Order: sequence, then structure tokens, then C-alpha cells
Amino acid sequence: MRTAFFVLLLANLFFWGWTQWIAVPPAAAEPLAGVPRLKLVARDLAPPPPGAAAAQAPAGALGAALASQAATVSPGTADGPPLACVSIGPFARHRVASHVQSLLNAQHLQPQMRTAAVQPERWSWVYLPDVSGTARVDQVLAALRRDGIHGAEPMPTADGKPGISLGLFRDRALAHRQLSRARAKGFAAGLTTWLVAQPAYWLDTWAPGGAGALPMATLRAQFGAALGTQTCPSGSTPPLPAQATGVVAPGVPLPADAAHSAPPP
Repeated sequence: MRTAFFVLLLANLFFWGWTQWIAVPPAAAEPLAGVPRLKLVARDLAPPPPGAAAAQAPAGALGAALASQAATVSPGTADGPPLACVSIGPFARHRVASHVQSLLNAQHLQPQMRTAAVQPERWSWVYLPDVSGTARVDQVLAALRRDGIHGAEPMPTADGKPGISLGLFRDRALAHRQLSRARAKGFAAGLTTWLVAQPAYWLDTWAPGGAGALPMATLRAQFGAALGTQTCPSGSTPPLPAQATGVVAPGVPLPADAAHSAPPP
């Protein structure tokens, strides 16, 4: 028994000595040999080329919309003159003001039409009194047209009695000419004065740089030298891009051209 103990002890000592001085352990193999190593983007990758971001932008209508939005410069910055509101007018006829408004809309100026309070003026009214009855009115109107007197229409006179109007004139000389023509044809025409509040129309226009950017020389040549410009009323605000043009501000109803207008002589 004791012999077996000493045999095992000697065997263990021999094995320990062999592992320490005789046997050399093999080099440890790398566990991930042959596997590519991971790289951190911020440290190991080169920066993208300058045009890479633009190449990834969305194409088509969406891309165009985004590019347009990015290129939009708000008014009043250093990239262009600030917007200023200028009123163009006055226009005596709504029809003429609407036509000029369409011309300015074509230049993307988006003018807004408004009516202005005007002091009443004295106009001259030529008329035929005491013409009543449908048959009698039709007969007189036919006779006036036959004699070259145009623009006549049934209208009560100042005293409320039925009559026929031969025209309402701002120029008193034209009224006297119409009066003389009617009397020369045998009609018992009369002349009186009316106070007429003729509406005036203005186009409030926001333009870069103010009145200097507006085609006033062209407008005066086409629609009368009396057209001018002035500062818009206080509180005027530029129209939004989606706002419809041709809106009447501040909501004053616009009478028709025939209201309080003078017929041709």
C-alpha cells in the first residue's frame, strides 16, 4: 500500500516536471480569424462626396415642390426690395377697374379692389315730365329713337310723377345740348340738378419697391392720364399666396355700371 502511494507521487512529480520544462504549449489561435472586423462609421469611413445628398433627394413633383419651397425668399429680406402697398386709381367704372385688375394679376401682383367714399356731385338731368301709361310711354320712346335721341328710359321725375329720362350728365354743357336737341324735335323736355354719389374704385396692390414697380405709364396711356397712385389705407395686409384675387375690400357692395351713370350724348 505504501509502495503504491510512492509510485503515484513520483508519477505526478514526473508529469509536472514534463509540463513545466519539456512540453511547450502551442500558440493560442485567434478565435475570430478570417472574419471581417466591424468599423465605426464616424471614425473609419470617408465623408460622402458633395453631391451625394442631392442625389438622394426625392425626384418628380415632390422634389420640385421641396426645391421650390427651399428656394423661396420671404419678402422684405436683403435678397430683394420690401413689399409696399400702393393704391391705383380712381376708376369711375367698375368694368374698367376689373380689366386693370386682370392685367395686374397677369403680373402676379394680386391687386384687391375696394370702393372709396366720394362726396356727392351735382349732375344735370334731362327728362320728359308727365308721360304715363304703358302705351303712351312706348309711343314716346319710339319717337325719341326715331329722332336720334338715344338713352331714354322710363323714370319718375323729382315730384314722383311718371316721366322719361333723357340722360344724367356730369358735364352741364352736354346736358344743355341734349335739352336743345329734344326741344328742337318738339319734346317738352326739362332740366334739373341731382346730387349723385358716383362710386370710385381703387386697386390696392402690393409691389416690390412700391409704385416704381408698377406700369403706371402704360396704364395712363390706355385708361386715362388721371390715374395716379397713393398710399394704401392703414391696416392693409398683403394677400396670402392661396388667397383668391379680385376680392372687394372691405366688403362694400359694388353698384352696377348703369347706376348713376350718364348715357352718351
